[in-house]
Amino acid sequence: MPGRRLVVCNFVTVDGRYEDDHHDIASFFEHLHPDYAGADDFDHYTTSLLRASDVLLLAGRRSALGNLSYWTSVVAEPPSPIRAEFAERFLETAKLVVSDTITDEDIAPYPNTRILRREDAHAEVRRLKAEPGGDVLVLLGRVLWNDLIHAGLVDELHLVTFPLVAGGGVPLFDARPPVALKLLETATWPASGSVLMRWRVDLA
Repeated sequence: MPGRRLVVCNFVTVDGRYEDDHHDIASFFEHLHPDYAGADDFDHYTTSLLRASDVLLLAGRRSALGNLSYWTSVVAEPPSPIRAEFAERFLETAKLVVSDTITDEDIAPYPNTRILRREDAHAEVRRLKAEPGGDVLVLLGRVLWNDLIHAGLVDELHLVTFPLVAGGGVPLFDARPPVALKLLETATWPASGSVLMRWRVDLA
């Protein structure tokens, strides 16, 4: 019986940036074309990926706890129907938080969440991938998936290019991984001006 896939999905600016130097993305949207205001294609796409997954990987104290807190708040006051669905599925899905500083007390308010220490991450991901089930999903989490792609553990990389120029900030990749990419799918979303490229990740 085939095992799980590990799927990474990340947005990226036209000039290949993940976030600005202050670990935020708000500044990227200062010059978003007005025709794209309010478009939620990325929300719909990431929700479709979450529907196909039964394990979600998070990492980093700021990122993981920020996401857990944010999506818990969205359940109470959803800004849109698709974000309401994403939030509900996010909380229902089994979540592994890769961190050496997060404690059981930190994650106590959040259901279906457990801590995975960094030294154990590769072995646990390999174990999960060997089991049958839905996908193991990483949304954003650049530091985590850069590590996993270097370790040969990523099966698919879904990159959504937003119609934004950052002009600086944090690059999507921290180094060149030892992989070859095979294009599986492209899609354009005229409502948001975004472009999807879905790649299979093979060891080079």
